[in-house]
Amino acid sequence: MKPKGTLEARVIFLEEGGTLVTEQEDRMEEHTEDVEAEQEEHACDCADQLEQLERDKAQLSQQLLRLKADFDNYRRRTQIQMEENTKDANKHLLQDLLPILDNFERALESDHDAEAEGSFFQGIEMVYKALMAALAEHGLQPIVAKGEFFDPCLHEAVAMEGSEGDALYVLEQIRTGYLFHEKVLRHTRVLVGQNKEEDECQK
Repeated sequence: MKPKGTLEARVIFLEEGGTLVTEQEDRMEEHTEDVEAEQEEHACDCADQLEQLERDKAQLSQQLLRLKADFDNYRRRTQIQMEENTKDANKHLLQDLLPILDNFERALESDHDAEAEGSFFQGIEMVYKALMAALAEHGLQPIVAKGEFFDPCLHEAVAMEGSEGDALYVLEQIRTGYLFHEKVLRHTRVLVGQNKEEDECQK
């Protein structure tokens, strides 16, 4: 008769094809297989989660780059628009100032011979030069035409002296034209004709 409460495991021997397998070994193998299966499943879950996190990270990085590019483009467009608005406002102001510049030029031309040494004339000349310097800082430049080859993009011919030829030159500048940021704000009115030196050479 076997003692009760023994610490040794009860072993039932089964004979199957000449191999002895214990019930305890079967249970241990099953438990080990279950643990390994759980570990493999957990590892697969971790790998899937890691792969998903990598995809999410890449997607967020792409979204961040697109947002940054969109913001940079928006900032550039806004800056360009602000500069264009400023130029438009300055352009309208300068167009209103052109008749004043014309009056300055007429005053300087009319009084140049009689009062060239006078303080009043010198004061007008100083104010005119200071005004032109200030306007030049904002992109205004006069179109100097006298003696230059006639350019319809810059000059407005109001009269022609002599016969019409292929090469026309500006003989007199009637009213000064101006460029504003390299674009024509007003054409220079001119008297055109053939250069006298050229006429003599042709004769």
